[in-house]
Amino acid sequence: MAGPQKLEKLSAPHCILLAVHYANDSNLPALRALTALRHTDFDVELVFRILLTHLPESTAPAEYIEYLDELTNGNRTPGNDPAAALDIAPVEELTDSQARKKRRKLELLPLVHPLYKAETELDLLTHFLIHRAHQIDAQTGLPNAIPELVAPFVSHSEYLRTWLISTALPLLRLMYEYYPESPAPSLDDFARLRGRRAIDLQLANLRQTHAGTREVGHAARDLRGVVGPWICGATERKRRKLSPDDRSASITEAPMQEPDDWEALFGWLVDTSKADFALVSSAITEWDGPEDLDLGGFEEGRDYVDDETQHKLERRYAQTALACLYLVDGSHTDTLQTAHALLSRISDLLGLEPPPDLTVTVEALPSCAEDMPIQDLKASTILEENITRTDNPLTQPNQDTVHLVTLLIFSTFILSSLQQPYTLREVARMFLRNDQSEQTSLLHKIVHTLGTSAKLDGEQWRANRSRLLWLWNWGANQAATGRHAQGILGHIDSKTIETEILKGLLEGSQFPLVVQLYIRPASDRSPLPLADVERTILTNILQHYDNASNGNRTRGGMKRASDIVAAFHSHFSSSGRFQRMQALLAATHAMSFYSLILQHGVPFQPVNIRVSADPLSLIQKLLEQNLRSYTHLDDLISIGQNLIVAMPSTIMDKDASHAYLDAAVLQKRKAAAERRVIGMTVEAALAEDDFETAYSYVVNRLTPSTPSPPASPALSKSSQRFSFGSYESDVREDDGEDVAWRAAVQAGRHRSSLSSSTTWGSANTAARPDLRRLEQRMELLSQALLLAPPRHLEEVLAVWQECETEMINLLAEETEAEERFNDAADRRLPGAFAEAVAIQPRREVGRGAVEEAPMGLFDVARGAAAAFSKSAFPLRGSGGNRTASVSESHGDTGRTSVDLGSDSGSMHSAGDERVRRRDMVASAVTGGLASGLGWVLGATPVNERQ
Repeated sequence: MAGPQKLEKLSAPHCILLAVHYANDSNLPALRALTALRHTDFDVELVFRILLTHLPESTAPAEYIEYLDELTNGNRTPGNDPAAALDIAPVEELTDSQARKKRRKLELLPLVHPLYKAETELDLLTHFLIHRAHQIDAQTGLPNAIPELVAPFVSHSEYLRTWLISTALPLLRLMYEYYPESPAPSLDDFARLRGRRAIDLQLANLRQTHAGTREVGHAARDLRGVVGPWICGATERKRRKLSPDDRSASITEAPMQEPDDWEALFGWLVDTSKADFALVSSAITEWDGPEDLDLGGFEEGRDYVDDETQHKLERRYAQTALACLYLVDGSHTDTLQTAHALLSRISDLLGLEPPPDLTVTVEALPSCAEDMPIQDLKASTILEENITRTDNPLTQPNQDTVHLVTLLIFSTFILSSLQQPYTLREVARMFLRNDQSEQTSLLHKIVHTLGTSAKLDGEQWRANRSRLLWLWNWGANQAATGRHAQGILGHIDSKTIETEILKGLLEGSQFPLVVQLYIRPASDRSPLPLADVERTILTNILQHYDNASNGNRTRGGMKRASDIVAAFHSHFSSSGRFQRMQALLAATHAMSFYSLILQHGVPFQPVNIRVSADPLSLIQKLLEQNLRSYTHLDDLISIGQNLIVAMPSTIMDKDASHAYLDAAVLQKRKAAAERRVIGMTVEAALAEDDFETAYSYVVNRLTPSTPSPPASPALSKSSQRFSFGSYESDVREDDGEDVAWRAAVQAGRHRSSLSSSTTWGSANTAARPDLRRLEQRMELLSQALLLAPPRHLEEVLAVWQECETEMINLLAEETEAEERFNDAADRRLPGAFAEAVAIQPRREVGRGAVEEAPMGLFDVARGAAAAFSKSAFPLRGSGGNRTASVSESHGDTGRTSVDLGSDSGSMHSAGDERVRRRDMVASAVTGGLASGLGWVLGATPVNERQ
């Protein structure tokens, strides 16, 4: 130990070396006595540098707090017993030269920490404490000792107070209080942080915490206790300049020009809302903004944000919350509930009335004000680079913007209830884009989903219709400029909205509701004109019809179509389109009982009728593919007439002239269709070698009602078509006659596989089936002469001539055979009787006994009347009328026919007597030849002679 006397003998270098020794040993009493007794050799800065350089960081700050205070105030005291504390032995043996040499080699740390070089106005103690705090953290990793060191001196320097609040306190809370198990930056690194990088680091632990384990209030706690205090040091950080070395040593390089720290925080909230909206909503809901700060009590009543700035920050805070809503990407109901809660919080921050609950009835939904300024908004305002701008009209903190986002949130929620999960951001974009096609597509999706989803009752459909109308006009009656209504579907006109709703009701089989809302509404004003309602219903019927895979009206799409027709036909009883639709369904249902395969092996579907230019041609395919289907004549006629009445490809044409056909025109078309179908069945019967059925159909069902008219230039022209709007039927007025005579000719030309094994020597000629068949063929040809147009008589007569020649030959053979038989019999008679018989003239028994039939075409022309009177109908007696009947077998297949007019039938009578066919034939042939071949003979038609 040494007293003050020995200490005085030491030089200044000796004393400095001795002070370093005391500092290294943490001998603070000796150091305090030494610097007090030799105060002239130790200025305050030197002592601080010795402490910074050699005092162990593990030394408790409480041991030298008083000493620091003495140094700062200049009241140095050597202590109670300085002699006992001092020990000069470590330097006593050093010469002055040695002491000076060691002093020169002694390296002491600078008082100012490198991070704070720009803070030139700070006093020595502040620099020492800040530097010492950095040392403690760097060497021990125990920054919890920093408040113990700095807190006693916060009244000494406002800068030091701010530094403690904004730098040391946030770091301590992150490391020890909030996230003790998570890694934390050093004090050096934390002090280097600037702007958004600092915010990201301070809130990194909050974002990394799993949503399922995040405790309520953590976000607001971190903003209040970490970020908020850190921002309080913004002014000091702005003054601080970093050297290139410092910047390279930092965790993340700070930009040369830093944004405002509050703006950095607001930007973090906006960006985080895209990935974790619940976190941001929780933060904003529970944190009152820039005024809500936890400074650990070190502020002592000081305000770090003035009133004017506070007001601006509060508005900016509300604007940030609005921006977060426009960036929500989730469509789940929970996300919408969170957005609604945040909206309520924004309303509270701005002193506005909170929005209604999301689950309110349609009647209680918010409505759009008529003067709401929504027309000047552009789609670019919602872009991410623009949404955070202070001048963005979508996020201005006022009543209009809050009301707009309220309407958008409720629109999103309603879309979700309509099974259309859209995000709030998508709904806002759609509203701002104002694209009619996009809105129409959304409307179609909604209606289709509702119509095809789970069964909804009438009340649910009423509510859904009200929701759709609210999405259209947002409860406002006045249309917006440039739009039909104010809502997110406002670019669609009201007629389209109601039409799509009507389609949805039809898909959902809500037929009574359709009647209540659109056909017989309670109010005088109907949502849609009745003509549009009818057209929509028919279009829906045809959609089901076209999509049906089977024509049976008890299954699939045909059943749906039939149900709709049954539900509404009574309300449109005078509608021609509905009658045609009924005819189309009846024909399609009847055809479903037959097998029908189209080209490429594709089974028949109802839509094939609609796309066919000639629907009757399908009956031809049906006859070809179904064995003996020709026997169902009445059923096929009903199908054909219904197809002609329906005119399937033109049911929905805009031209209404064909919507209801004139009765006379309709009757002609049905008659033509009947003859055409009969002609098809005749051909089918012949194809299956059923001559008898073909003969019966021609004779009994193709009988003309009047004799063929004489040839004239008018009739020689193309037949006049029936035109109905855009539909020009392939079935003309004379089509039926054309098919009829051709079918008769084909039947007359037909040679069946008839056995000819009859014994020619038999006297019973009635047993000759070949003669009988030939007689039938000639009768069919006579029928063809009555039905054929004059220009085709030559063709019929050519066939007739062939048959007649064959008949003459057969009769000649029969006569010859009879003569041989008679001669043989005469030779067997007794002599006198045989001579008596021989001298008697033989009576002719053949068909040509009365008069020879014409042998050629010109003979026929000259003697047509005589020839047809005796040989045209060899099977019928001249004195009586022959009535032919045919027995047809029809399966009970439930065929139905829509009767839109009575048919005259195929049997024609004048009074009670049938018109003589031979007279009709004679008149037709004579009249036809006058314009055809008659000019060669100079023949004159009968009617002209009369």
